[in-house]
Parts: sequence; C-alpha cells; structure tokens
Amino acid sequence: HLFKATNKDDNDKELSSVPLIYRSPTSSDILQCYEIEKSSYPSNEAASLSSLQYRQENALQYFQLCCCSDNKIIGFICGTRTNNFREECMTTHDPLGSLLAIHSVVVTQEYRRQGVATEMMKQYLEHAQQRQNDNNNISSIILLAKENLLGFYVKCGFRVNCPSPIMHGDDLWYELEKVIRCKKEETESWFCKTEQFKRPYLEVKPYLEEHKEWMVRLRNQEGRCITSGYRVDNQGKPGGGGLMFLAAKNYEEALSIVLQDPLIVNDCVEWTLNGWNSQIGDIELR
Repeated sequence: HLFKATNKDDNDKELSSVPLIYRSPTSSDILQCYEIEKSSYPSNEAASLSSLQYRQENALQYFQLCCCSDNKIIGFICGTRTNNFREECMTTHDPLGSLLAIHSVVVTQEYRRQGVATEMMKQYLEHAQQRQNDNNNISSIILLAKENLLGFYVKCGFRVNCPSPIMHGDDLWYELEKVIRCKKEETESWFCKTEQFKRPYLEVKPYLEEHKEWMVRLRNQEGRCITSGYRVDNQGKPGGGGLMFLAAKNYEEALSIVLQDPLIVNDCVEWTLNGWNSQIGDIELR
C-alpha cells in the first residue's frame, strides 16, 4: 500500500454545518479507521489494518482524525515521511525524511460532499507547515491521485507533476506535490512593504483579521515565503506602522501579491513597496 490519496469527498459543495474536531488517533480508533478506509477504496487500493496500525504507532503526528461534536470519527488523513517518491519507500516511516507522503484522505458516506475533505486538508497542511516552521525539515508534501480528483488537490495548493510510473490498482495515477519552504528560492529576491493606517483603528480592525487570514493562506496553501507584523516603541506600544517581507521573482510579482492585501484593497493604509538588498547576512523566515 502506498501514497494514494483518492479523496472520497470530491466536488465539495458547501461546508458542513457540523463543528469539526481534529485529533490524533489512539490505538482503539484504528479499527474504525480501517472500516472507513475499506468503504472508501477498492479492495486492491485500501490500506490494510496492519498498515494503519503501523502509521498510528510510528507516524502519529501525521495521522489526523476529523470528528464531529460527539467524538464520532467522520474522516481522516494519514501520511508518513520518506526521502524518495518510490513505491518501495512507502511501507516504512523515516522520522527525518524530507518528504511527507499522504496515503489516505477519506470521509464517511454520511458527511461527503459537504466540504469536510477540504477543511480536513486545510488543517492537515497548516499542521505540516507548522512542523516545518519548527525545523522539522519537510520540503514537500506528496501524494498520488486519479485524474478525476486533480482539480480538488490543485485547489488545495498542490501541483500536478506528471503521470506516475507506480502501478497501484487498475487505474492511472498522477504525482502531485506541495512545496513547503521558509527560505526564498535562488530565482527570488526579497521585497519589503511598509505602511501606516490612514483610517481610524476601529474602521481598520475588521480588515486586520482578513489580512491575517490572507497571510495564512499565502503561507500554508500557496507556499509563499512571506511574513508581516507591526513596529512598536520601547514600551511595546504599536504606532510605528506595519512591515511585510516577501520573496518574489521580480517587483511586478511582489506588487501583484501586495495589491491583494485586504488592508490595501479596502484603502486602510498608506504604503510603499521596495526591493531589499542584503549587505550583511540575509533573511530567513519561520
């Protein structure tokens, strides 16, 4: 069994109104996970009970359950770390592997087509990004998917690399990847945006929350190397204005990103965008 990710909640139509709770599985949860797995995949693609037990025991931090308010399991995502995108590397977990391979993305029949899989994946990717920020050295998240689900994973921030030579079941699979990074690429440069409020704080406040959500989306779903905050005085009081650093291929790309900032879209700030040339040392984001 390998890193197939045949999502059984494709074509999500609207987010379920049921509050979703995320947690790691205990050993007593695995049998129920296995039943969900069996009902979600063809028999020649489903993970075995022993495979799920292995992942719970050895890669617990990459095994995420999605539960409703009564703690009923309604879906899960699980993965392991490896250093190679090869079938033979997927039966074990390498805690130091640079690739996080997703094996299963499943939702029970009752909760499919309600946006649950999308929310599960969002939470899973944010968790993986946080582990990268904590110096866990995950460079990419990888998976295999069938053609009918490529659109779903692209919406989640993955790119389609190529048809996979790996044979699993009867259908053609595609290799997908989402790069996770904290350093700019060699083809990119640093840019710096400074800003000052031009409207009263209470008018700006709602757009600050939108700004934060936008930043999280850029970092976790689009893989952007970007950070923002605000300057304070010697007593920690704000008033110095906002500051953003981002990596982009050129000024035009940086400007196109900055112009999406809700604070700019809603005319909350006076701002300036400049390139940044490091003279001593360099910038690294977490």
